Amino acid sequence: MDRRIAVAVLSVLIAAGLPEVGQAAGRKKPKYAKAPGANLRQPIIWGAECINPDGFGLAFGGHEQAAADGRPHTRIKKDGKWQVVAGVLRTGPRRDTVWTARNQVKNAAATVRYIFFQGAPVDKQAKGLTENVVPDLKKTGGELTAETTVLKQVLNMARMGRHAHMRLGRAALHIEPAAKQVTGIAAKLETGASPATIEALWKVQVALEKAAELLDAEPGARALSPIVWEPNHKVFVLFGGDHLDFLRNDLWLFDPATNSWQVRLPATAPPPRANHQLEATGDGKVKVSGGYTYYNDIWYMGPPYQLHEDGEWTYDLAKNEWTNSVGAKGVPADSRTYRAKLFHPLTYVKGPKPDAAGTAKTLDALPANTWTVMNPPLKPKMNRDWGSACIDTDRDVMLRWSGGHSAHGGSDVIIYHFATNRWELPYPVELPLGQTYSNTSYPSGFNFNRRPWVTGHTYKNFGYDPVGKKMLFLGHSSWNYIFDPAVADWVGRLRKPRILSYRSCFYTLTVCTAGKDLYAWGGIYGHSVSLCKWDAAKRTWGQLKLTGAKLPGPQVDHCGMSYDAKRGRLILFPKKFGGTLYALNCKTNELSALKPAAGNDAAKKCSFWRELVYLPDADMILNIGQTAPGGVTLGYDCAGNRWVGLKIGGPNPAGKGGRNVSQGAVYDPKRKLVWATGARSQVWVLKPDVANAEKVDLTALK
Repeated sequence: MDRRIAVAVLSVLIAAGLPEVGQAAGRKKPKYAKAPGANLRQPIIWGAECINPDGFGLAFGGHEQAAADGRPHTRIKKDGKWQVVAGVLRTGPRRDTVWTARNQVKNAAATVRYIFFQGAPVDKQAKGLTENVVPDLKKTGGELTAETTVLKQVLNMARMGRHAHMRLGRAALHIEPAAKQVTGIAAKLETGASPATIEALWKVQVALEKAAELLDAEPGARALSPIVWEPNHKVFVLFGGDHLDFLRNDLWLFDPATNSWQVRLPATAPPPRANHQLEATGDGKVKVSGGYTYYNDIWYMGPPYQLHEDGEWTYDLAKNEWTNSVGAKGVPADSRTYRAKLFHPLTYVKGPKPDAAGTAKTLDALPANTWTVMNPPLKPKMNRDWGSACIDTDRDVMLRWSGGHSAHGGSDVIIYHFATNRWELPYPVELPLGQTYSNTSYPSGFNFNRRPWVTGHTYKNFGYDPVGKKMLFLGHSSWNYIFDPAVADWVGRLRKPRILSYRSCFYTLTVCTAGKDLYAWGGIYGHSVSLCKWDAAKRTWGQLKLTGAKLPGPQVDHCGMSYDAKRGRLILFPKKFGGTLYALNCKTNELSALKPAAGNDAAKKCSFWRELVYLPDADMILNIGQTAPGGVTLGYDCAGNRWVGLKIGGPNPAGKGGRNVSQGAVYDPKRKLVWATGARSQVWVLKPDVANAEKVDLTALK
């Protein structure tokens, strides 16, 4: 394909708010790029600063790890001191109104995707959408129409500067069609969910985000976006940058005389990029070259970025015009480049239509005591190692939060729909630049979308709260982050108690749902050990005052917990099993030591007790993450206080080596099935029938 044609096609897709297409056939192999790492001891990372000849400085962009919104905002250096320009740069009500509408559309889209992926018949889909989504969308459409009217009235005011008039006018060009589209989408949803309506909601969300940024007092958040001083016009110039889930190509000027930002929107601009070179030529122009875009065909620890090789771009401030040294064509000046393919949520609504009835037949026909590979048609990338999963029984889905270190570094919680054997990616993948593939060197705090980054690994430090209907993640040292499956996104954070706030807590914190409660077992290899319980009403963790036996210490990937529902007790599997389990009476908080009566020698051969499931019908806890020698699945008989060996057929998710540290396992009470998922988003399912399973003599195991 001719390069100019490919760029033109790409421009149209970006302008529409869609992810970029992949490498066209016949194009040369890209040059891979690596985003720079950051010194995480610094409060602000990935930002930019520039000092003009008079000593006046501007700093913008980057991630402020301690900030509630993840960003440091505009800072100026005056009289040798840096200060935030908070008194001048105030967000107006217009921006807040549009952003609220954006959130309403985003949350509605989450409900539409859920109904779509659950795969019910069209009439049931239509009923659910008409009751739960359509009224809110119609209301949002009306609010956006009213906002458009207000903006037009403001634009007709006599006393308005040219720049302010341009920004409001451009925002209105995003909002007015979005209002009509929302109303039209609401009408279409009355007949059911479809990939087309999901894509349309996505486009509206992007349009409203762009409008809200135009109505803001400063540029949108970004990283790795250099700043230069342009002496002829006496302004600082900022171009492009990485929002971490999309790349920008907007251009902003900061005037130190008025401490204000101006956006420039020429007819076309260079394609979005970050970590580029920006240079002022001294004659009223700036030059842009290099930088990276996203690379979407990633292998194990492969490069997430590729270099831009499109010559040098020159922007003339007086003409408000970009030119290119090699004749490359520009794209719209408010374009975005998202990661594409399996890194974008719209990919997952493609493929075969989710079919709950067909999947139910498949599951009903499963052979007992045999693992079956489900093979979902679209599986999220990258590899998601050293982590687990939990079940949201209220929405009938599995939540997968795994990665870190040499694996996936994004903030996305992927969602598996049992009903249709489909994965859902709730939002575009965000990656923490040069920290990807590091170990304990992941940023802290919120990112630009107010989502947490994974820790070095996620292990078992998250779980589902059945009362609040949220997933809680405790792996960061000071914060408890909250994921709401209803809106398919992170929705906040709370301070953890000191006993759960220790350095590198993600290694040892172990979380387990027990009936209507959620427990967290923490400590540093036996020191400062605690067992805490989540109070969903007060939204706090409380340390339990235990009686009886001494609480053992957890250890990374060698321990686990499971809830014995029949007796109302939590069973703790400490470190590498040494012959003793512990039972917590959930009513009295008494801890008792359990010494299984049989099978201890076989159990001692297993060191991995993280992935455990309790089977109510069999009154047994299965170790799903590791098999004993000979591929034997170990079960703890709760009533008999003994180990049982089971012969389970099929391709065991524990793997040929008998141990899978990247596996998550859950029990599905609705279907009485065990589900497991792995590093590459594989899915296995098991129909357990312990009474009729082949038993193994554990004394014969070597």
